[in-house]
Amino acid sequence: MDTDILGVPEQVFDSALLAATRRFAGAAAVARELGADTVEVAHTLIALARIDGGRTAGLFDRQGIPPDVLAAGLLGGGAADRADAAPGREGRPAGLLGGLPVTGDLRLAFTAAADAGYVDERALLAELLPRLEVGAVDLLVGYGRVDLAAWQAEVAAPRSAVEVLRADGSIDPAPFGPGARRVLAIMATEAAGLGHERCGIALLLHALAATPGGLLEQAFLFLRRDVRALREQTIALTGTRGRGAPGTGPAGPDESLRSTLRRAAAFAAIRAEPGGDPDKGEPITERDLLAALLDTPSGLAAGFFRDIGLDLDRLRRFADTYYREPAEPEPTRVAEPLSPEEAVRRVRSRLIGQESVVERLAFHIELIKRSLSRGFRPDDRPRAALLLCGPSGSGKTMTARLLAQVVYGSEEDVLVFEMGQFSARESINNFIGAPPGYVGFGEGKLTNGLRDNPRRVFLFDEVEKADARVLDALLRLLDEGRISDPAGPVREAHDAVVVLTTNLGATHSAAEAVEDDVDSVDNLIGSILAEGSTGNTAASARLRRTMEGFFRPEFLNRVDEVILYSPFGPTELRGIAENGLARLAARLREQIGVDLRWSDEAAAHIATVAWRGRPEEAARGVNRCVNAVVPGVLRLLDERDAAGRPIGSVRVEVAADTLVVGSGDD
Repeated sequence: MDTDILGVPEQVFDSALLAATRRFAGAAAVARELGADTVEVAHTLIALARIDGGRTAGLFDRQGIPPDVLAAGLLGGGAADRADAAPGREGRPAGLLGGLPVTGDLRLAFTAAADAGYVDERALLAELLPRLEVGAVDLLVGYGRVDLAAWQAEVAAPRSAVEVLRADGSIDPAPFGPGARRVLAIMATEAAGLGHERCGIALLLHALAATPGGLLEQAFLFLRRDVRALREQTIALTGTRGRGAPGTGPAGPDESLRSTLRRAAAFAAIRAEPGGDPDKGEPITERDLLAALLDTPSGLAAGFFRDIGLDLDRLRRFADTYYREPAEPEPTRVAEPLSPEEAVRRVRSRLIGQESVVERLAFHIELIKRSLSRGFRPDDRPRAALLLCGPSGSGKTMTARLLAQVVYGSEEDVLVFEMGQFSARESINNFIGAPPGYVGFGEGKLTNGLRDNPRRVFLFDEVEKADARVLDALLRLLDEGRISDPAGPVREAHDAVVVLTTNLGATHSAAEAVEDDVDSVDNLIGSILAEGSTGNTAASARLRRTMEGFFRPEFLNRVDEVILYSPFGPTELRGIAENGLARLAARLREQIGVDLRWSDEAAAHIATVAWRGRPEEAARGVNRCVNAVVPGVLRLLDERDAAGRPIGSVRVEVAADTLVVGSGDD
């Protein structure tokens, strides 16, 4: 049951304020300490001033007045001798605090502070100062030289709340902090996936619950409640899937959500520190969003939490005391977008020894980049679906990262799925999520990946290892460009690039292609793709049979292109070694300011060692050999520093069939 304090509902108070004052029993304790039988405004002011780090304590500290000095001046009573303080002492009930009656002025201060709908220390202090009893005023002004009018002006009115809506009625993300912006982004994504034309209170509550590492997830873990159950229950509030197809544009806020967001802005303004820039509002945080949702005791959010047996006071206390809004991310430099021609050149410079692959990728790179820049969607499938076939270490994974870099701007824009992890029948629950009530609800790697960022490369590595149910889900993604999340929403992949890799038939195909004197690998691939073709070589027929033995025809038909990677020889591995040494040199120069140089024989030696010792690892073996240079480089730097002869350059050479590291300054 809800309780009140001097006629003000308890849920209106800031939970941190209630905790610091022990529900204002601290004010009654001050009254008893001073020998008074009535709790007065001055007693409450002293209780607030004793809160370490509080706003009232800051006022006293700046003036150099210890709160206990004011208390000593009031010892024995006499503070409440103003005529307008009399109603509380004339027999008319004014309420109780800590078992003691209160003055009428104190009760009026509480009710006036509650008029704005939220009582924190600033709001209460703004109502207490004008109602201070004459004795307390005389002490503060006469003894402490306090400019009481300046104090009142400082805390009188909160900063005006910022506007959270644009002129067209859509939500403006600028006033929100990074955590709250993430919640709003998830809300918009969920609305689109569920086919909602408008976002409402239920969707905001669900987005708060669905935000990974957000306020509600942390609070439920702290309170030892089931976060998965919370998400099941909040998705149920939003309505079932099937209200409509995913919308073509963002869903705007309905009237109830507009009011809630404005209320959150008001809470942020109340929290604003005095003396701040009036033109720059306090960022709206997840705490403000939650406070706005809980602001109406009979509202949907408060009722929802009560129905699931959650203590609202403990939830508020966690939000006010423990939760910290995530920091604003460091601004990243946005690289100039590459032209299609530059993108192909970038891929060619990194994919050593795979000219045939680069030529086949060139068409897709141009189509993807030009259509994305124009906002044109040729169909509802992903931007491209490529099946990369070749031996391990031939550059398939690197191709996915290069596509992410040249298409989306960063090699980090790749979500990797090791498909061997989805080989069991029940792994579909980890792939797209589980139905409500089952382990894995709302935790699908693919569906959540599409929710968080659908504009990136989705790499399904060694796809042949996946269970048939997982491949069926992947088939729908390739066919329709979207997939249903059992948690409710439909996740879209229309702006994604799908890359699948496989080692099936790679080794024998390349070997047989040489034996059959195939002019180029392109002939082999063409025979695989040509529908109804019997192929001209035993290699193409065998590779086609191998792939059809694992993938259904409809699956292969959804792939835009199958690209075969050639195994590397010593010449290609030497080029890869040169690239690896160049990347290592860049890292050394950037991180510790040391130049790395090497002889031509050093790159050739690395390629030879990788070819002889790790032939099955190909490019990965070369990279391991390059990394083996690092200990020698660091050892030389340490030795020279210890000898008092630091160097700024090192050189890698071959001596006695071994790589040696020497100073490049000598």
